[in-house]
Order: sequence, then structure tokens, then C-alpha cells
Amino acid sequence: MRRGKKAALFLAALATGWLGSMATATAQFELWQTEDTFAELNANLQILTAYLDMGDLARLSAMTDEEAAIPQDVGMGGAVGRLEWHFDLGRRVDVDVHNRFFWQTSPLLAAPDVVDEEDALLTGFDVSAGADRRVDTELTLVDGDTTRLTHDLDRLVVSMYFGAADVYLGRQAIRWGVSDLFGVSDRFAPLSPFELDTLQRRGIDAARVITHLSPSLELDFVAADRGEGEPIALAGRLEYFGTDVDAYIATGRFWNRLSAMSGISYLTGNWKFFGEGEALWNLDDDEFDRPRATVGAQRVGMNHQIGLEYHFNGFGVAPGDDYALAFFQPPPEVERGETYFLGRHYAGATGMYMSDAGWGAGGGAIANLTDPSVVVFPMLEYEIEEQFTVAAGAYIGFGRGIDLPEPENGQADQNGQGQMILPSVPTEFGATPDMYFLQMTAFF
Repeated sequence: MRRGKKAALFLAALATGWLGSMATATAQFELWQTEDTFAELNANLQILTAYLDMGDLARLSAMTDEEAAIPQDVGMGGAVGRLEWHFDLGRRVDVDVHNRFFWQTSPLLAAPDVVDEEDALLTGFDVSAGADRRVDTELTLVDGDTTRLTHDLDRLVVSMYFGAADVYLGRQAIRWGVSDLFGVSDRFAPLSPFELDTLQRRGIDAARVITHLSPSLELDFVAADRGEGEPIALAGRLEYFGTDVDAYIATGRFWNRLSAMSGISYLTGNWKFFGEGEALWNLDDDEFDRPRATVGAQRVGMNHQIGLEYHFNGFGVAPGDDYALAFFQPPPEVERGETYFLGRHYAGATGMYMSDAGWGAGGGAIANLTDPSVVVFPMLEYEIEEQFTVAAGAYIGFGRGIDLPEPENGQADQNGQGQMILPSVPTEFGATPDMYFLQMTAFF
């Protein structure tokens, strides 16, 4: 009975999303062009329609506040739209400006704190940690109980090219590292591996200088804003680009830690093997924290791609410990996006096949090796036109669920309700809601 209800709700969500997307058109706009300069406007729109099975979180919310409890079955929608303005002002100067509109509707926006929307969702739009900025340009256009619409100036960067060095000033996206699922040195605007809005990373306010020491060697310096009351992130990276081998060493300060990072990748045939690691010195405790590291392999063919990774997460909960505190009150490292995982040891696999006819099938899985628990994410994709793609998929967790609290010895509090005790969260992915979704992407 439950499976039939899930299927009906999911098919209804797919139909709603599909009909809503049929009017989508694609285009590209050239604003001006001269002999030395040009300006263009590109745009993209992503629409998400999803059904969630809230599982134990729904039952827990009912025990916390019966009147405000969220339902077991939740429908949600979201959309991310971008206007991407590019101004080429000659050989040496470019300017990029992005307007980002984010719309979401979900009963979780009005949920009680125990199932806070940002913490409860494993996947979706905007589940990556947003950058804290001293200059906040996000404007809330609609703020209802279950609906929200915001606008943000997510990119405002001036790029200057001087031959021996490139300089980038302003709000920009920066990516470091060689790993896909478990980034170690991706410290500035990291995407969650469960993020469905992957077209652009969120912008951070930074100054960046890349110096080209030789055709195969460059030096990269970054100073990035971390928001009011936080120290500026300062980091430098020396990177080597070879025929078969790429490697880097880097160091920097991120929040309350000093970091030393290194990584290497080796290409042979269709396979790439890679690894990276990070050593951390805690400035508050004057001692080394546990390191982080990732090793993996990736194969890229004409119409397919597969990847395998192992990750040690030094920020994670010790093996055997309960996840309750980290799950309901995420530590700063999770809130800031330094990691998106609660445990220590992980393995991940991804794969994708694309046919010449425009359809594709793929997905992957991430396993917490110490719970054990796993989340699988199958996906089907079809390119209707060159600039319009529709995809259907799911994120389904397997593992022991939340051990719900019981009234303690039948006692009652002043409101006549049983005393609540902290629930036990024995596995990471067994506690998160399952999601089934339809996603449409159009480029204008």
C-alpha cells in the first residue's frame, strides 16, 4: 500500500513538472560587438519537482510538536534561474555578472526545528553550504510559510590578464583539487556531492592572482572573505601540469586551522588515478587535527564515464559513536561545507552512459563504511533538444533508521506530555529522507 501511494505521488509530481516545462524556449543574446569588445547574455533555468519520504523524521517531529508535525509524504518544488552577463572589454579585461533567482516551495520551510529544512534534506537545490559574505546582496522577494523566492548577485568579478599573471577581483567561484565526490582541497566554494544545481558554484568575495611561472607551472594566491567576524582565508598553491602527471602543493589558513595540502593525478590511456590529502593544525587547541585524504580512479570513454573513490574524513564522528548530536546540530565543519559527511570512512562509485540518441543512464552510490549505511542515486536523462534536458532520479538511503525516543518511565512534563530524550542515530544514510525527483534544465 505504501509503495503504491509513493508511486502515485511521484507520477503526479513528474506530470506537473513536465507540463510546467513544455513552454520553455532556448535562445542566446548578443548585446553588442565591436572590433575589440563584445557583450553577451546567457541564461539557464533548472526546475525541480520532487517527492520525499520523510521516514523517521516525520514521526520524530510528531513526538516533538504534534500540531506542527510534518507529513510522512512531502511534495516539494524548486527552481534556479540565472542571468549570466559577460563583458569582454578588450584583450586584458573581462567582467562577469550573474543574477541568481532561487524559488522553493515545501512544507519543510515551516517545519519545527527538529527537522530544519536545511539540515534534513540530503539532496536538492541549494544544499551546498553558501558562502558567508560581509557584503550580503541576497534579497528576499517572497517569504511565505511554505514558499520562498530570493535574488542574489552571485557573480561580480573583474578579470585582468597581464601575460605573466591573471588577476581576478570580486565575487567569483574557485575550485581546487582533483577529487569529484570527496574533495579535500576544494576549500572556497565546495559543491555538495548531493547538490542538483551543478551548473555554477556559489560565488565568494575574493582576490585571486595566478602567476604563470612556465608553460607547465603556475602559482595561485587567493584571499577570500569568510563573513563578519571570521578571519580572511589566505591560501597559496603551486601546481604542475605535465603530459601524464599533474600535481600540486598548497597551504593556507581556513577559519581556525592552518592547512597543508598536496595532490597528484596520473593519466594512462582512458584511466586517471588520483589522490590528495590535507594535514591540519588547530589554532585554538595548538595541536594537529585528524587529516583528510581521498584516493580514486576514473575512466572516461567516448560515451561513458565511471569513477571510484575512497575517503578518510578526519572531521567525522569516531567509529562506534552515535550520530545524534552531529545530525541534529551539525558541527561547524559541516555548516561551512568543509565536509558534507558525518563519519570517518567512505567509499563512492559513479557512472554514466550517454547514447547517440540523446538518452543516458547512470548514477552512483556512497557508502559509510563504519555504520554501515549507503545512499544510492540512480538517474535517467534525455536531451530533448540541444539546449533542453530532462532527468529523473532518486536518492535512497539504506541503513538502520533513527531510534525514536520514548517517554521516560511514563513521566509527564508540565504540559502533560512525556519527557523526551535524545533520539539515537546509529547510521548516517539510514536517517535521511528518500527523494524521487524530476529535473529539467534549459539554456537560453
